[in-house]
Amino acid sequence: MDELRLVDPNTLIANPNNPRQTKPGQASIRQLALNIRAVGLVHPPRVRELEDGSLMIIAGHRRTEAAIYAGLTEIQVHVTKVDNGLEDLAAASENMIREGMTEPDQWRAVTRMREELGYTDQQLCMALMITPAYLRGLTLLAKLHPPILHAIEIGRGPDQKERRTLALSSLEDQAAAWAEMFAESVEEGEDPAGYRLNAEDPDDTVNWRDFTWHLRQDEWYARDARFDDALAQKHGVVWTEDLFGQGSEDNRYVTDATAFRAAQEDWIAEHRPEGTLAIETDEYGSPLRPQGYNFVTNWMGQQETDVVGYWLNRSTLKVEERKFRYTGEETVRSEPRVVEQTPPPKKERAEISGTGLKMIGSVRTLALKKALEAKSENADPWDLVAGLLLALNANNVHIYGCESSSPQENAVKTAMEALFPEGELVRDEALIRRHALESLGGFMNCEVSMHSGSGMAAELLGCLFDADTHMPSMADEAFLKTYSKPGITKAVQAHGLTPLNTGKEMRAALLNAVGDGHWVPEAAGFAQAIGVWTEEVRNRQARRAKWAALTDDLESEDEDGLECADPEDLENVMDEEGGEDAGDPDVTEDEPAEKPGLVVPQELVAMQAAMGGRLEILRV
Repeated sequence: MDELRLVDPNTLIANPNNPRQTKPGQASIRQLALNIRAVGLVHPPRVRELEDGSLMIIAGHRRTEAAIYAGLTEIQVHVTKVDNGLEDLAAASENMIREGMTEPDQWRAVTRMREELGYTDQQLCMALMITPAYLRGLTLLAKLHPPILHAIEIGRGPDQKERRTLALSSLEDQAAAWAEMFAESVEEGEDPAGYRLNAEDPDDTVNWRDFTWHLRQDEWYARDARFDDALAQKHGVVWTEDLFGQGSEDNRYVTDATAFRAAQEDWIAEHRPEGTLAIETDEYGSPLRPQGYNFVTNWMGQQETDVVGYWLNRSTLKVEERKFRYTGEETVRSEPRVVEQTPPPKKERAEISGTGLKMIGSVRTLALKKALEAKSENADPWDLVAGLLLALNANNVHIYGCESSSPQENAVKTAMEALFPEGELVRDEALIRRHALESLGGFMNCEVSMHSGSGMAAELLGCLFDADTHMPSMADEAFLKTYSKPGITKAVQAHGLTPLNTGKEMRAALLNAVGDGHWVPEAAGFAQAIGVWTEEVRNRQARRAKWAALTDDLESEDEDGLECADPEDLENVMDEEGGEDAGDPDVTEDEPAEKPGLVVPQELVAMQAAMGGRLEILRV
């Protein structure tokens, strides 16, 4: 028969057959230890007395470790002296069949202890080891339609983001949307607003994204407002607290966009900092330059006379800001000159509308394509070179890694100015040749970079222009140290040397053999690119031929579709494309502060016992 005994947790012996082989994290142990300090050890570990009188844990290793962490010198344990062969079964079953309370049950219990028993949020959070944000989330379940709570209880409820949208809408709106969704799922005479999902039917679910779509409304947050409480009151802005928001942010919001916008515009017009500009925007919401001022860009640097301008973003209703620089006759001023932007004069209607300009663009494109096709056999090579330089300046072409002193200057733009000074090509072969080569040298590179490196194209360009003859000797200690031992072994063998015992010895031997001569490993030269490129071209052609064959097979099938190309072949073709995985960010937790002198009610002890197996997921 079992007996309840007080023992020192440090004397308990771990069970070598403990089914929980994965050790709990330190944060989990610390959390349980704080809970034990608050409500005590609700479930005593079960132990068996061995022949020598020592006690071995059957179930409760984690509780024992947490009790030790909490500094307890005595805990209660259930002691049995009989080895009935069921210890492993008992230990495994205790961990596997444990089930925590559903969120609605937690909410009901918390509400009762708050309203009927008068316990504080601090007592609840400390005893149940939950955060204030989680406690507020439980309380907000009161704002959900009862059938939605039932869906949460059976594990088919909305996620936190969708719950937030639902809680911001009224119960009446939720009931109306629910009734509309399940109007055909109830018997005649039943209220569809009260329909509950069938827990026995796994297919009886709700598309919560669609359900919340028409209940969603925009919220304009106080953290994005420049105006103060006085302006908010003036324009009728009434804040509501967003209980789902982050604890470190101002979570007040308003759904009245008109009032929020008026208050923001009032701040820009009358209450912005002295010496700043109120900026007008164009029809697309972009800021207009005030008369006498220029935009300050990153490459221009900062000056003390720069002035900040404010305008309202029409989409987000946030006040945007940017610096402007005065460009008038006054070059030195003690204080920035403030120029209010006046509304632009009424625009005259353009001679051709935007639709007409698009039509012109399409017609021009067709004509350009025909003109290029007409020159396919006899185009002047220098015209082609100049045309490619023009193409590099096209608006739909962006060159990464182009050497320049500023965003407005680079070799390609300089070539445009030199070769087309008045819109027509200067037919000087030497000039075209020089600028073509300078343009290529300005951005073509062999750097190992995902964004600005030119890749295989630069290596083939090096083959075309014999760049191997310009490679310097790479026989130096710094470069050779980048070799692994197998790599330096191959390098010395390629140079006709005998491999040695260590990488250091082989580096020294290679340096000694090269001396003042010239040495470039094959992998570093340009010539190796030819074989790599040739293989890549063959692989592409093979994939293209395979895809064409599969397409022909599909097109040759009869209309009944009785036969089809092998799906595995299609998958093999597509699998040759690469991909990448994204990892999940690490999550860290803050250690909760211990509050001494906490009064722990018995109701909390009972509720903690019911929630014990779920404490880990209650952290927010």
